[in-house]
Amino acid sequence: MDEKRQRMLKRVIIIAMFTALCFAATYINVPMPTGDMVHLGNFVMIMAALLLGGIEGGVVGSLGMGIYDLIMFSNRPSTIIRTFILKFLIGFMVGFMFRLVLKKKLNTTKLLVGALGFFLVLFGVSLGFFISGNFSEFSFGNGLNVIVNNFFGSGKSVKISLYIPIFSLVFVIGMIFAIIFQRKLSLRSKAALFAITIAILANILGEFILRWVLEGIFNTYVSNIEAGFTVSLATATSKIPGSLITGFLSIALATLIYEPVYRGVKNLDVFKDNTENLIEEEKEEIKSDDVSDLHFEK
Repeated sequence: MDEKRQRMLKRVIIIAMFTALCFAATYINVPMPTGDMVHLGNFVMIMAALLLGGIEGGVVGSLGMGIYDLIMFSNRPSTIIRTFILKFLIGFMVGFMFRLVLKKKLNTTKLLVGALGFFLVLFGVSLGFFISGNFSEFSFGNGLNVIVNNFFGSGKSVKISLYIPIFSLVFVIGMIFAIIFQRKLSLRSKAALFAITIAILANILGEFILRWVLEGIFNTYVSNIEAGFTVSLATATSKIPGSLITGFLSIALATLIYEPVYRGVKNLDVFKDNTENLIEEEKEEIKSDDVSDLHFEK
C-alpha cells in the first residue's frame, strides 16, 4: 500500500472513531423539562471539523447524531431527516469558516459583536413574549397567542419557556467575555471561537426552522395542515432552550480544548492540513513587522 492510500485509510479510521464518539456523546444526555435534551454530540462534531476539515466534521455530525436519531426516534422521519441534513451543514460550516478566518485574517471582534447582537435580540424578543403572556397560572411556559392566531387562526397558544430568555442572557454574557478576552487567545483559538459561534447560531436557527417545517409536514396526528404547523411551532419553540444550552457548552468546551489537542496531534500526518502553513505565514508577517519597526526606530 502506497503512502497516499495509507494516509487516506488512517483518516477514514479517525473519522469512524470520531463518529462513534459523537454517537456516544449524544446517547449520554441530560433530559430538559421542555422535552429536549442537553448532549455533547455537537462538541465532538466541532472538534472533528476543526482538526480534520469541514466535510469530515459534517460526516461525523451527520452520521453520529443521525444514527442516534435513527435508533431512538425511528417513528419520527422529520427528526431523522433534520439531523442528517442539518448536522452535516453545521459541521461543514465550522471547518470552512475556521479555515476562511485563518486564510483571510478576518477581524473576529467585529464578527463576534454581530453574533452578540443576535443573542441580544433573541433575549429581548423571548422575554417580551413571555412577559406579555397570561400569568394567571404561572409556569415556565407563557403564551405566544398573537402570533399563532394571526398566522393560523387556530385559537391555540404556543408557550415561550422562561428558559429561552434565561439562557439567551447566559449566551450574551458569555459572548461579552469572549469579545473582551479574545485578545489573549492565539490566532487559531480566535478563528475557532468565531467559527464555532457562527455554526452554533446557525444550528439554533436551523433546529427551530426545520423542526417547525418538517414536523408540520410529517405530522399525521392532526386533522389539517394548519393545525399541524401550529403543533410543530409549539414543539420547535419548546426545544430552543436545549439547543441554547447544548450550543453554549459546545462553544466553551471546544474553545478551551481545541488548542492543546491540536498541539498534541499536529505532527501526525493524518491531521495535517493547510492551516499550519497559514499560521507560519502569520508568524513571518509579525517578524517582518517587528524588523521594520526596529529599522524605523534606528
